[in-house]
Formats: sequence, structure tokens, C-alpha cells
Amino acid sequence: MSIFAKRLRQLRKEKDISQEELGKVLSLTKASISLYESGKREPDFETLQKIASFFNVTTDYLLGRTDNRKDSTPSIDDELNAIMRELGPDVTLQFYDLKGMSQEEKENLKIFLEGLKARRKEKKEK
Repeated sequence: MSIFAKRLRQLRKEKDISQEELGKVLSLTKASISLYESGKREPDFETLQKIASFFNVTTDYLLGRTDNRKDSTPSIDDELNAIMRELGPDVTLQFYDLKGMSQEEKENLKIFLEGLKARRKEKKEK
């Protein structure tokens, strides 16, 4: 099942509405909603935007590009991933399991990685 399918189902259940009710709100059939939630079909761009608006989340959240439901400051996971991408695969592979880390561990890792990034930048400038 795709991330989109899982998140759509989760959001619908959080609002405590049926597939049929969601379909009516979005001008879709219950069958379309069912196909989206089972991962057998994906919505077009316009429908994706309608779904995001209805649930008050971003399309990036629905598509799994971020874990932030709303457009705001990046999550610690997003910040860590961005820093690790800049540092390269040698660092990314060492810390790939962010979901298994506590918030405090993530904050400490961010401080460490920013320091590593600064040291590498200093070396390049010399």
C-alpha cells in the first residue's frame, strides 16, 4: 500500500467519516475513494489538491514527501535529512534510522552534524 493510500485512510478515519461521505464532499464515488485507499488508483492533481484542502494538509504530506501535515517550519527529521544529504552518503548511511531515535537524540544529532558540516567547510576553504 502506498504512503498516499495509508495517509488518506488515516485522515478519513481521524475525521470519522465514511468513504461514501468523503466521496460526496470531493464529488467522487465511494469506489474511487476505496481504490485510492487500497493503492490501486491514484488521484489526479486537481483531486489531490481537493483532498489536501479538505483535510487541511499539504499535498507533500499526502504524497509522503514530508511528515509535516501543515506547511510550516521543517520537522527535525526534515532538517536532519537535508544536512545529511549535504554531507553525503557516508554520513547518511550511518544515521538512516531516524524513526528509531528519540526527539532528544535527533536534536543532539543535528548539533553534531551541523558541527561536522562546518568543519568540512573550513577545511575546503583552507
